[in-house]
Amino acid sequence: MAEAYCVKDKMKVEVQNPVKITMKNGKPATQGTCPKCGGKVFRIGG
Repeated sequence: MAEAYCVKDKMKVEVQNPVKITMKNGKPATQGTCPKCGGKVFRIGG
């Protein structure tokens, strides 16, 4: 699973429901939700 930094919890968390996306500039990224607070988390990179 992917890890990302949650700004609300101020810690790294495992991403729930990770989705691979492509940003406007063409770079890959992963987007999902935080298991603790339910907020969006985002990680740049493949």
